[in-house]
Amino acid sequence: MAFDLEKAFQLDIAKMNLKKAHSLVFSLQHETKIPLIIWLLENPNSLVALPGKISLLHHDYIHILLNRGISTQDEAFVIGFTMGNDLKTNQLHLFVYQVFAEFIYPVPYKFCKLDFISFKLGFIYGRKIKIKQINEIDFEAYQNENIGFLRDYFGIDTDEYQLL
Repeated sequence: MAFDLEKAFQLDIAKMNLKKAHSLVFSLQHETKIPLIIWLLENPNSLVALPGKISLLHHDYIHILLNRGISTQDEAFVIGFTMGNDLKTNQLHLFVYQVFAEFIYPVPYKFCKLDFISFKLGFIYGRKIKIKQINEIDFEAYQNENIGFLRDYFGIDTDEYQLL
């Protein structure tokens, strides 16, 4: 019987609280300056941000809750998820985002065709879960809750969307 380190690691993450998991998972990430065009479309402080807008810290929390890494495909899934979960998102918002992500965003933020597949799967899953407007939740109130509990609470089943 083989030992799957990734599954064992995820079981440990599921038992950690949100704050500790974030510290562990994102501790190796360097502070990077977000390009202005991305800030304008995705940051809740921007006047022209699209639905699904979320702070960078809370975006990181969504990565953890969804059990997604930091590849471009993972990023596309998380952004698709937050946009899909925001009931204000419509076809025009999706079109605008996709044009910017394909043609205007700088590398490494640009999406390719494979990234857009992940984006669409994330969007579908975001629409499906029971809790809506997850991008507007004050995650500070949940920092001491363990990841497994939060996944159950928000209706996130990390095995389910693997099948989409």
